[in-house]
Amino acid sequence: MEQRGEQHNKGRMTLWKQMLMILLPVFSVLLAGTFVFLCVSYLTVKPIVTVELGNASPEAEAFANGDEREIVYLRAPEPLYREIGNHWLTVRSGGITRLVLLCVKDRTAPAAEPVETTVSTKEAPTPDKLVKNLQDQSILKLTYVRKPAYGTVGDYEAIVRLEDAGGNATDVYVPVHVRITVDAVTVEAGDPAPDVSAFLIDAYDAELLDPITPLMLSVPGTYPIRIRADGVEAKTTLIVRDTIAPTASPKTAVVKPDAVVSPYDLVSEIQDATAVTATFVTDPDLASREPQTVTVKLVDLGGNETVVTSNLLISHLSPFVFEATKDTKAVLEILTEQAGGAVTLSEPFVPNEPGLHLLHVRVGDEDNIAIIDVQDTVAPVLSVNVQEWYLNASEPAAFFASVKDVTETTVSFETEPDWTVGEQQVTILAVDAGGNTTRETFSLRLIPDTEPPILYGVRDRYCYLNETVAYFLEVSAEDNCDGAVEVQVDASHVDATKVGVYPVTYRAADRTGNETVVTVQMTVVAAKVSEEDAEAAAQKILKQILTDDMSLAQQIEAIYNYVFRNIHYVATSNKTDWRSEAVRGLTTGKGDCFTYYAAARLLLEHTDAQILSVERKGGSTRHYWLLVNIGTGWYHYDACNAGTGKKRCFMWTNAQKDAVSTRFWRYEESLYPPVATQPYRGGK
Repeated sequence: MEQRGEQHNKGRMTLWKQMLMILLPVFSVLLAGTFVFLCVSYLTVKPIVTVELGNASPEAEAFANGDEREIVYLRAPEPLYREIGNHWLTVRSGGITRLVLLCVKDRTAPAAEPVETTVSTKEAPTPDKLVKNLQDQSILKLTYVRKPAYGTVGDYEAIVRLEDAGGNATDVYVPVHVRITVDAVTVEAGDPAPDVSAFLIDAYDAELLDPITPLMLSVPGTYPIRIRADGVEAKTTLIVRDTIAPTASPKTAVVKPDAVVSPYDLVSEIQDATAVTATFVTDPDLASREPQTVTVKLVDLGGNETVVTSNLLISHLSPFVFEATKDTKAVLEILTEQAGGAVTLSEPFVPNEPGLHLLHVRVGDEDNIAIIDVQDTVAPVLSVNVQEWYLNASEPAAFFASVKDVTETTVSFETEPDWTVGEQQVTILAVDAGGNTTRETFSLRLIPDTEPPILYGVRDRYCYLNETVAYFLEVSAEDNCDGAVEVQVDASHVDATKVGVYPVTYRAADRTGNETVVTVQMTVVAAKVSEEDAEAAAQKILKQILTDDMSLAQQIEAIYNYVFRNIHYVATSNKTDWRSEAVRGLTTGKGDCFTYYAAARLLLEHTDAQILSVERKGGSTRHYWLLVNIGTGWYHYDACNAGTGKKRCFMWTNAQKDAVSTRFWRYEESLYPPVATQPYRGGK
């Protein structure tokens, strides 16, 4: 059986050999055909393309071998290859798919910049610390070709080799300084002395062998410094610089005519870390006795400059401090004492305004200027005058209080009152020009306002036919709470084109609705003298008695004097036509009290004075005069020179007129605003 098995195996091997002999020529033909096909296929395609590592992947056309047929990737390559080596890609050209090879190589040497380095004797940096801005596309290896003697003070040139994955290498030469101390420490003049650690590169146990003195820190310069660190002596440098300009304040200087003027007299509070020199930029005029401006230049040891402009006065009189007062003689007494002789002021001076004042004075025969520093150190005297007022009627603090002080004073509430609350505590502050403050606290009671306004000047009147009616002439309204309020008039019944008597109603209301209504009669009369004729008569007189430089007070007195002296009393007048009576008085110089009143009224209407017409109340005869206000309050103004012994009733108070006669000038006071209580002292 073994023999039969061996024969069977031999038979099978013979069969395989026969089959192989038949198939081998077939495979050879197929293999040769494939080789020929591939060779023909790659005639139009480059099988291999080489690129530098880091460059962009090539477009498919890079594999074209001169054939104009389109070639595209079937599998797009990475946007940027970062690995060295061969990378298979697939392209299609002419309908045939082909494998191509992309070879990525690194043939560029690495690059880097040296970093000049200073290290302490305790440091030994690795090579990568000595370079920066490494440039290469593959992995780098940094090694020392020449390594400094770290730990030993000295200057070295290290060589650091850069090697990439492609075998490219570059040597970088780097200066290396091994130190215990820094080369120098710079400080600003006037700064504190630096600690020894500021000079050291590392944490050494060190001490200064050369002390840093205050003199060194106040004089710019370079100073050698020795240091012992961990038992080793090292040298370094302290640099003191001055970059900050000096500062100073201008100083007004007053010197005697024979004194030497120094630039240091004109500056104060000079501040700088180093010594400062002052010089004149503009030299003072030693012959001048007027205030002059002088410029001083300050230069420190660092060469920094500051310019200061000050005021200089050359005078026999020294400046002095003076407490604010309204006494005009007090200053003159001090100046006279200083000068040792007669002193006169070029113009009056009231020392009631805090601050520096320059006074032009004459000492003997020489002009001088005196400087007075007026100060206010006395607090105002404050008192509360009004403790009851009206609800919802706010008023400034000054309304409730009076204040006395030499200088200008402001009055205000410490906290604004609640004007809707009946009773509350209120504090008022008074602050004068010197900053002195006085407080006054009081109980403020607010009550409802039930009082209506008062109408003044509302009385029976007359106007001229076919002329504009001045319904509001001499008419006003005053309210106990609101002060001056608007007056409304109903003149719908008046026909100024017809002579007759017509009703006119005046109405005034305050903010809370309290109202006063008065109806009077307006009589329309035919004018005997036109407005133009009255104007001409007035201007003729005014040109004679008034000048352009007259004040209002001087104007009203000149008018009073003219009427009082130039009209002679006769007991007749037309009291239904004031304008014609005024012209009569001015042109003929005759008339009674109504004529005096009318003439004065016509002339005063050409000034800025306020005027009101007054008629005597009661009595067997009638009498007329005016109330006049030029900003100092209302006063009686009667230019009539007859009756009561020809007394001059010029700007009188009620008390003054009543002292002469309680009946002659008696009038209905309710129709007029209150008359001033202080005697008239003139005005501007």
